[in-house]
Amino acid sequence: MLKYILTDIKGKVTSFSKPLNMTVISSSGAPADSFSGVFAVSGRIPEILSVKVMNGIEIVFFGYVDEQTEITEAGGTFLEIKARSIESILLDNEASPQTYCLPSMRCIFERHFKPLGFQKYIGSDQSYNGELMIKKGMSQWDVLEGFCEKFVKVKPYISADGVIDISGEVKNTCVFLSRKNIISVRRSLKRSAVISDIYARTYNAGGYDIHMESKKADGRNIRRVRYVNAVNSKGKTVDYVQDIIDRADKTYETYIVDYCGIVPCRTGDELTVEGVKNRLNIKELHFVLNTKGEYTRIYAEVEE
Repeated sequence: MLKYILTDIKGKVTSFSKPLNMTVISSSGAPADSFSGVFAVSGRIPEILSVKVMNGIEIVFFGYVDEQTEITEAGGTFLEIKARSIESILLDNEASPQTYCLPSMRCIFERHFKPLGFQKYIGSDQSYNGELMIKKGMSQWDVLEGFCEKFVKVKPYISADGVIDISGEVKNTCVFLSRKNIISVRRSLKRSAVISDIYARTYNAGGYDIHMESKKADGRNIRRVRYVNAVNSKGKTVDYVQDIIDRADKTYETYIVDYCGIVPCRTGDELTVEGVKNRLNIKELHFVLNTKGEYTRIYAEVEE
């Protein structure tokens, strides 16, 4: 059973063994995880700063409160909490526009992330050739992600205790779900997601003469054509166009698996479900507590 630890702005800690309902959502498409929960309470309710959800000694969620709502009715008093994980600090803070020449993680960390409370990072200290340009409106998360994408070539990972990891050594694991604890399995084929053909224009004097085809569309009688103008468009390379097709292909066959209890896994992990022949990749996780009890809902795509 999960344990819930709420800390108020004065540092006082209150533990709950079971809220009325709870959901933790983690998605590969969103930097920050989210939490929502409703607790039965009594007495004066302080202003809550943070929420931690524990599964034994493992931290399922840690983050800071975005909103708390107190509800008093005939059945009692209830506290509703909405929070996001520690990545939200970087998402919510805008970076000062500037340009770094020969940037290093040490310099970026000291000037951007340490002032926000981050104490440590893991990864290379080397300086990289080139420039890191921070434009008006970029968040501190954009700075971190942009630095990693351009120079380190890894996806940044931030642990629940606030350690920024750019080492690229955070490994995904393989998860196996046995049939006896599976509540349900839902398989969908999304024909409308597939793009059969893309014609790309890559230089000023040329037309849309670069042709790329979808493997999924072939033999399935799917015809959905797109035209992409990659001329003078930053980031719109041939690889970018191919990535559009590849990402669309991955969303063609998807699974939603509901499983009893809390499954210790993360987005990006490889998933094997007993009775399902396909190897899957986890794209989104919901840890849920409601009238049905505790369960994990896993959204996954077929791994080619």
